[in-house]
Amino acid sequence: MSGLVDGTRFSPPDVAARREAGLAKLRELYASWGYAPVEVPVLERFDPSHPREAQAFKLIDGGSEVLALRSDFTPALARLVALTHPGVAAGERKPLRFRYAGTVWHANHPELAGMREFTQVGIELVGVSNARSDAEIIHLARESVRAVGLAPRIEVGNPAYVKALLEAAEVPREHQGALADAIDRKDRSDVLAAIEALGLRGKAADAILQAPDLYGSESVLALARRLAPDAAANLALDRLEGVLAEFEDASELLLDLGLARRLSYYTGVTFRAFTPDYGRPLLGGGRYDAALLPYAAGFSMGLERLLGAATGDIPAAAPLSAPLTPEVLALDDPAARALRAAGVCVARAVAGDEAGALQEAAAAGIPYLLVSGSVLATGTGGPATAARQGALQGLLAGERATRATDAQQRQGS
Repeated sequence: MSGLVDGTRFSPPDVAARREAGLAKLRELYASWGYAPVEVPVLERFDPSHPREAQAFKLIDGGSEVLALRSDFTPALARLVALTHPGVAAGERKPLRFRYAGTVWHANHPELAGMREFTQVGIELVGVSNARSDAEIIHLARESVRAVGLAPRIEVGNPAYVKALLEAAEVPREHQGALADAIDRKDRSDVLAAIEALGLRGKAADAILQAPDLYGSESVLALARRLAPDAAANLALDRLEGVLAEFEDASELLLDLGLARRLSYYTGVTFRAFTPDYGRPLLGGGRYDAALLPYAAGFSMGLERLLGAATGDIPAAAPLSAPLTPEVLALDDPAARALRAAGVCVARAVAGDEAGALQEAAAAGIPYLLVSGSVLATGTGGPATAARQGALQGLLAGERATRATDAQQRQGS
C-alpha cells in the first residue's frame, strides 16, 4: 500500500534524474532566446474569476481567509508584470520575455496525465502583439519538443476566425462558447445541431459548418478565404499568413482553422504541439491579448507528459549562465541559431525591419544587432565593444565553416 493521495506519485532516483535533465534542456533553450526566469508564490488568494477556478485546491488559513494552491502560472505572472512593469500592464508596447517552472495542483478533472500534482513549464512574451511575436512563441514550442529528442508537429489556428464566423452569423453570445467547442472537437453533428437549433442561415452559417474540416496544409487558407463572410474573418487569416511567413521551413506546421478552444480567453493565434505515435498534445498556448494583460502570448506544458512521450535519452544541457539581458537581437534566424549553438544569448527582434529592431535593441539595452549574417553594434561603444563584435562575427564564421565541412562529408559518404 503506497499511502499516496490519488493523482500524486513518488519519483525514484532514475525518474527524478530524468526530469531534472529534461527541465535543464528546456531552461537552456528558453535562456538562449532571452527568456528570464521568474518565480511566483505557491499560495494564492482564492479568486472566483481565476481561469482555473473550478480546479482550485482551496485552503483556509488561521484567519479564515480562503486561499488556493497555484493551479496555473500565467495569472500569477500577469500580477507580477502589473507589479514590476505597470506601464506594460497598462498597455505600453515593450517586449518582456519570461520563463517559469514549478509544481501546480488541480483539484478536479485533472487534465495532464490524470495527475492532480505535476510540473508546469512555460514561457510568456508580454508587451507586444504582431505576427513575428506569435511566430516566436511557435518557434519555441517546436524547439521544446525537439529539446527532449522528439519530432514536433504543431497545429496552428486562429480562434479570431471562428469568432468572426459566429459574429457574422449573429450567434448569441451565450451560445458562442458551446458552438466554438463543438467546432474545436470537430464534432460536425453537434455543430449542425446547433446551427439548426439557432436557425442560422447564409454564408456565415455555411462557413461555421465547414470550419471543422479546415485542416491541413497552407492550402486550406484559400478555402477559408472563399468561405469568409466578412473583413474580420479575412483579418484573422491575414494574421495566420503573416505567422507562416516567419518560418524558413513550415513543414512541421499544420493549419487547423477550427481551433477555437477557450474562445473567451484566447484572442489570437493558438497552437498545440504533438509528436507522431503519441495521441495527446504535449503543450498548448497562444495569444490572449486583453484577457490578463493588454498584449501577451505564451504556452505551457506538463513536464511529466512531455517526458512520458520521450522514450529515449534526454540530451545533456550545457551549464546555464545566461544573462538577464540578451547580448544580441536578431533579424536573421539562421545566424541566430548558430550563435545560440555557440552559447550566445540571442533574442529575436519583434520588429520586422532594421530601423525598428535598432530601436528595440536600444530600448532593451541589447548591445548588438544581427542582420543578414552581420553583427552590428547598436551603440557607439569602444575598443571592447569592437572586439566583442569581431568575436561574435568570428563565431558565425566558425559555425558556417563547420556546416560546410559537415555538408561535404555527407556528400562524400
